[in-house]
Amino acid sequence: MAPRARIGERLIQAGLINKQQLEKGLQVHAATGEQLGKTLVKLGYLDDDSLVRTLCADAGIQYVTLQDVTLDPAAVASLPGNIATKYSALPFRNDNGRLLVAMADPFEIEAVAAVERAARRPIRVVAASRDSIAAMISRAYNGTHVPLPPAPRRETGRPPVAPPAAAPSTPAHSMDEQGGESVNAAALAEAIIKRGVQLGATDVHIEPQEYETRVRYRVDGLLQDAGGYPKSVQAPLMSRIKILAGVDIAETRLPQDGRIRVTVDATPIDIRVSTYPTIYGEDVVLRLLDRSKTALNLNSLGIAEQDLALLRTTMRRPHGLIPVTGPTGSGKTTTLYSALSELNTRERCIITLEDPVEYELAEIRQSQINVRAGLTFASGLRSILRHDPDIILVGEIRDKDTLQIALSAALTGHLVLTTLHTTTAAGSIPRLIDMGAEPFVLASSMHLVISQRLVRLLCPNCKVEVDVPEIVRREHGLGDEPLFGPQGCAHCRQTGYRGRLGIFEFLPVDERLSRAIYERRTPEEIHSISGRPTMFDDGLGKVRAGLTSLDELLRVISA
Repeated sequence: MAPRARIGERLIQAGLINKQQLEKGLQVHAATGEQLGKTLVKLGYLDDDSLVRTLCADAGIQYVTLQDVTLDPAAVASLPGNIATKYSALPFRNDNGRLLVAMADPFEIEAVAAVERAARRPIRVVAASRDSIAAMISRAYNGTHVPLPPAPRRETGRPPVAPPAAAPSTPAHSMDEQGGESVNAAALAEAIIKRGVQLGATDVHIEPQEYETRVRYRVDGLLQDAGGYPKSVQAPLMSRIKILAGVDIAETRLPQDGRIRVTVDATPIDIRVSTYPTIYGEDVVLRLLDRSKTALNLNSLGIAEQDLALLRTTMRRPHGLIPVTGPTGSGKTTTLYSALSELNTRERCIITLEDPVEYELAEIRQSQINVRAGLTFASGLRSILRHDPDIILVGEIRDKDTLQIALSAALTGHLVLTTLHTTTAAGSIPRLIDMGAEPFVLASSMHLVISQRLVRLLCPNCKVEVDVPEIVRREHGLGDEPLFGPQGCAHCRQTGYRGRLGIFEFLPVDERLSRAIYERRTPEEIHSISGRPTMFDDGLGKVRAGLTSLDELLRVISA
């Protein structure tokens, strides 16, 4: 593929400026540092509309003629008139769940972000002339009939302004002309991260497609589409993120992991970066870690009082194994870190081995595995045992070697906290035996197993009482108490849910369970012998309390 022409060359090709004007513009641009395109406009060599049309053609952004547009009153009502006027932004149609907005400068990052915040929904941006937008805004918001300027005729040789027919039209959320040549990748990366923090997202997915680069945010456990950017932003954006993460920007064939620390609105944010090569370019996932919004406190996780007392009693024992089980994203790390925060006193030596370290905890010695350097969970755990620890956190038990060392540590005077990927607490016992644990060792060393999930909380501003069929109530033992469901409002971005809370299953290993472990009983038999409430029972308690909906609980438990 031929390289994309620089903006100056594109303007000459379009017949909008000549070489002498370009040379003069470059001289002023070098002296002032102002964007080349804006410099040429100030010098009077071309008008603002012609510049934007050319940039849009180069970036694959749709340019519309408002003379042909019919305003949708519902779309207009989505954006306050003062915001529309301030940013020259005209909302004119709803488009597949997004608000279609015409802007005079679709390359202004802050303007696009401000419009999307004010609209309280994802937007898709196209370009139009500033004068025609002003006239339409006056008509839409003030009822004043202002004549629209005539649609400009396309001059011979001028490049087309619409994207290719095969490519979907894409928003220009945050592009800039940096030096008249490329995307302002630094500002775009900052805007994407900032938006994720504002939404309370745990992850940001930047996904290359055939014709565009998509962005999605994981909010309350579910991915939300945030629209797309022109394909031309992909390479500079990836490079910028990789530079910030300290990984090799030249390596595009292999997955890489890195870390970024930024400050958003005076809040320090840690970001885990993961890249993965795909057929359309590198896919990037940013895990946003905002400790200020993560309460590392056992009292705030949603654990029932009797279970919390059981956990604290077990944590006070000087040795033993406590695994926390559940799928990725179920809150296991938050539970473990909350436990460590409570155990963290000057009388104890606490050492962790993680992959990776997610939050930094004061006065705790935290380490991250490095397979290339030979630091694995097994080798690291052997070294930790020579370091006089009282409490050990092993990020995950993945293999037989790590398991055997963890069990040995739990039997020889250390409290060992870890995670395991099983769906239920009882299911962890056969899983550990399959990994190579001897039943008698497991029964002697393991004192408590915790399993958990996260359910979305109903938005307190808009939750409504719902009718639940009598047969469903009987099936789940819900009786006649009022039950609530989602409705949707501005506070929860029309989802009906806001925030998440844990649902838990606690399985203490007592004499009866030890005997069941010796006998290699099935998970169902082990749980039946324990007589403990299930995770679903805990979730039903939160449904009765109006914290979440029955549909949400069924979604999470059946997932």
